[in-house]
Amino acid sequence: MTSNRLNSLELSQQFNKTLMFSSQQMNWNSVFVEQCQSPVSAFEVELSALSDHWLNLHIGNPAPLIQKRDDRLHESILHEGDNLFVPAGQPSYWCRDKSGVICTPLHICLKPELVQHVAEASDIDSTRFELVHGFGQQDVQLHQIGMLMLAELRSGGIKDNLHKKYINTAQQFR
Repeated sequence: MTSNRLNSLELSQQFNKTLMFSSQQMNWNSVFVEQCQSPVSAFEVELSALSDHWLNLHIGNPAPLIQKRDDRLHESILHEGDNLFVPAGQPSYWCRDKSGVICTPLHICLKPELVQHVAEASDIDSTRFELVHGFGQQDVQLHQIGMLMLAELRSGGIKDNLHKKYINTAQQFR
């Protein structure tokens, strides 16, 4: 039941972070991107199921993070370029002890309909693949696309909706 799931904006409000950049006013259909600055202090967040796929790209200094999934804890030190992925419909839990590190992750939320459209445009049967949680994985292409999207946010969107080109590029790489 999707009505009980958090949407992208509600997800953003769950984190006690300072907003740096957001695509909210840029009218990016099916894609919501923002960069926040997390506090140095410890935090703990438990999220109910999300209505969108959520990709978190770690930017900046190494930082410890604990994720709970399927009643198991996954502990890691995140490095520049590491990503975390939570598929739509999945709950998640995150916590960090006070580490003294300020993080500025890039959050990218994708509507499931967009992912389905990209799959179909790539001649992939969207009913035959499953998106799964990812924690602390490196993906150079995702990182590059995320950095290009962040550059567009920082420039105020003057680059004529380059995010659509990033999605097309990602589609070609995948």
